[in-house]
Order: sequence, then C-alpha cells, then structure tokens
Amino acid sequence: MLIAQDLVGFFQFSLLYLTVSIPLVLAYRVTKVINFTVANYITYGAYTAVLLDYYMRSSFGHNSLLLTVLLSFMLTGSIAVLSNLAVFKPLTEMRVKGDVLMIASMGLWIVLKYVLYIVSDIASSACRTNLVSYSQIHYDDISLLTARTGLVGVQQSLVVFPLLALTSMAILYLVLNATRVGRAVLAVADNSLLASLSGIAVGRVVNLTWFLTAGLISLAGVMWTTYSGAITPEVGDSLILQVFTIAFIGGLASLTRTAAGALLISGVENFGTDLLSTYLGLPTSIKPMLTFIVLLATLIASPPLGVAGGVPYRFTRGVRR
Repeated sequence: MLIAQDLVGFFQFSLLYLTVSIPLVLAYRVTKVINFTVANYITYGAYTAVLLDYYMRSSFGHNSLLLTVLLSFMLTGSIAVLSNLAVFKPLTEMRVKGDVLMIASMGLWIVLKYVLYIVSDIASSACRTNLVSYSQIHYDDISLLTARTGLVGVQQSLVVFPLLALTSMAILYLVLNATRVGRAVLAVADNSLLASLSGIAVGRVVNLTWFLTAGLISLAGVMWTTYSGAITPEVGDSLILQVFTIAFIGGLASLTRTAAGALLISGVENFGTDLLSTYLGLPTSIKPMLTFIVLLATLIASPPLGVAGGVPYRFTRGVRR
C-alpha cells in the first residue's frame, strides 16, 4: 500500500514539477533572469481558480476547468509581461548584472505575494467567505468527463495533473518547433545579439516568452487546486525550492536534463522520505532537507549551475592544465 501511494505521489509531483520547471528554464534562456516570481505565477494560477470557482458556483451553480485554465493563462501571462516592462526591461537596458536582476525578482516576488493577500482579504470580507484558505476544488466538466469514460470515483487530481501537464508540454513543443515565433524564441535563447542582427525583434520575443512561460506555469497552480485541501497565497512558495533545484540540475540550459531533474526530485521526495521513515524512523518532515541535499550536491559538483558544467567538465579542465 505504501509503495502504491509513493508511485501515485511520484507520478503526480513529477508532472507538477515538469509543468513549472521546463517553462522556467526556457524563460531563463531567453531573459537571463533567475526569476523568483515563478512562485507568484503558480499562486496566481491557483487563485484565479479560487475566485472563479466562488463566482461561478454562487452565480451559476457549477464551474469549469477549461474556463479556469484560459483565464489563468491570460491573467498570469499578462502580469509577467507587465512585470517585465515595469522592472526587468529597464534594468536590462541599464546593463545591470544578473545578480541585480535576481534580487529585483525577489523583491517583486514579495510585492506580488502581498498584493494577492490584500486582494484575497478584501474579497473574503466582501463575499463573507474565507478565500485566504480555500478548500479543494472539484471541476464539473472533469466530473462529466470521468463519468463518460468510466472513471467515476477516481480522484480529480489523477485526471487533471496529466491532462494539464501534457497539454502544457504539447503547447510548448508545438510553439517552439512548428511556428516562426517559436524559432525566433529559440534563436534569442541561443544568441540574442545574433538574433537581433538577423532581423528578429528581440524585445517582442522576450515579452512573448514572459507571457507564454508564465501562462504555462500558472497551470501548475490550477493543478494544485485539485490536490491540496487548503489553497492559500503560500502555494507557490511551498514549491519554489523544488522547482529551482530541478532547474539547477538542468543547468538552467537543458530542457531534457531539467525533465530528468523533475523525476529525480519527485523520486527523492516520495520514495526517499518513506524509506528513511520506515527503516530509520525519521519523520516525514525531512522532505525539504532531502531536496536541499540534492541542491547542494548539484551546486558543488556542477559549476556554475547544474549538470551543464558538471564533474566531467571539472575533471577535463584539470587535465588540460
């Protein structure tokens, strides 16, 4: 039974981490910002679902995952573009270093987080409902889907997680590989100066990247609403350690290695925690510690970030000397 639970947890969290970490790495390759507001993208996706669920149920008696996903994508993507125009673009034009951009993203992370707290507090007072800690959401269109496919009784999270994760990956793959816009994004990611010289509007590509990646990351927040028993403005913060560990494992460069990192961290959290708890009697609360161990090992073994450099790089560099 324990193994079955671990497998389910591994499956769900692998999909959740993939939905966040791959767009995050793509965004870094284009914008060169180590972006802590990824936590806000997750949370704003979840709270789009919360507010829409309350409104639709009180007004119409039902809700919709499809409408939630569309609104979450549009809202969060727009917030990311506005954040770029207001904060990151001016700093980039000033030619500040990457660490300054990272610190700016940390400040913006806190600002956006407490803006959401303010909005949810005001909405809670107006609606006379606790929106700061909202219960798990069940989507009526997913209930209809499970009824028609003979999956009645299956947890909605087991349907929504793969549905949204695969949709996100499919959108990203098609955009990058089957459209001119996607090829422009990849060109800027590889060499923004060369892309500019070849006639690509780099500024537009950067804005599009912010919009696309933030919108896709927000789907993780929607996924979370079908899993967690309490949805709060801390949703994204609770996932940011794992997400950045995965991104660093991928060297903030390789989407394939990032995907492998998502599987690794999910496996460590689910199987590693239970093994240590079962055989050594350690509490399951050590889960964040295991993630930190993986993060530190990655940073020490693979300079500067992730396996894009790695132990083989260090070894060969020493030999060449």
